[in-house]
Amino acid sequence: MKEKLITKDDISNLHPVLRGRWGNGLLKMIFSITGMNKINDIYDGSKHHTGVGFVTHLLDRQGIVRIVENDEILDLFQNQPFITVSNHPFGHIDGIMVISVVAAKRNDFRVMVNWMLNRIDTMEENFIGVNPYAKDSKMATAKSSVGGVKQCLEHIRGGHPLGFFPAGGVSSSHLTYTKDREWQIPVLKLIKKAKVPVIPMYISGTNSWLYRFMGFIDWRLRMVRLFHEVTNKRGKKIYIRFGNPISVEEQSQFENIEAFGEFLKEKTYDLQTERSPGVF
Repeated sequence: MKEKLITKDDISNLHPVLRGRWGNGLLKMIFSITGMNKINDIYDGSKHHTGVGFVTHLLDRQGIVRIVENDEILDLFQNQPFITVSNHPFGHIDGIMVISVVAAKRNDFRVMVNWMLNRIDTMEENFIGVNPYAKDSKMATAKSSVGGVKQCLEHIRGGHPLGFFPAGGVSSSHLTYTKDREWQIPVLKLIKKAKVPVIPMYISGTNSWLYRFMGFIDWRLRMVRLFHEVTNKRGKKIYIRFGNPISVEEQSQFENIEAFGEFLKEKTYDLQTERSPGVF
């Protein structure tokens, strides 16, 4: 296991100014403002566990109350591959919650995640990482993405379940609600290519008002706040609800990939009800 999840060396390599005369002071400020210190503390408190044990311990320590509904759907696919698709209301914590629920029933469940979650070595058995910041070149980024897609297909074809957040980013805030942006074409194509049942999964709630307000000003300000959103859910109830499986035959009715994405997204958001107030 790592001594720290995110080190100063990791961040200083992102830009020369962070290695210059004022680098150390800038790094201290960045770790404090962005909440990276808090993330390191969370990791430190649970890193003696791995896999489902790690995510469950972490979520319990953060006081996040998970209410799971209709997860018996997963029992229909013992020893069979399937795909879960989920909305992405919170950010990093979404992948951790999904693994805590699905991998508890299928320990071979993995989720395609971004560079940040992929750094958590205590969860590597449940992750397939796609790194948008691979090295410095566009070619390196492309190779990283292709490698992740290949791993996903190999995992599914090996008879294992896989999870996606097809939005590829945290849900966008509007005046009266929070909802995913359009689900991304590359992920939708991968799902179609896999030819396995798809199970929609809805996660209730939204991030804090401050996070949403920052998003109205500038998306970069919102990103600065994202790490803090992992630590402010204590005592909040988050509903995780599973929908009915979508068969390969039903998926094959959609030749247009955008229409297929809207269909999956609608099936996921249909699981939202007044019983799921979420986090506000």
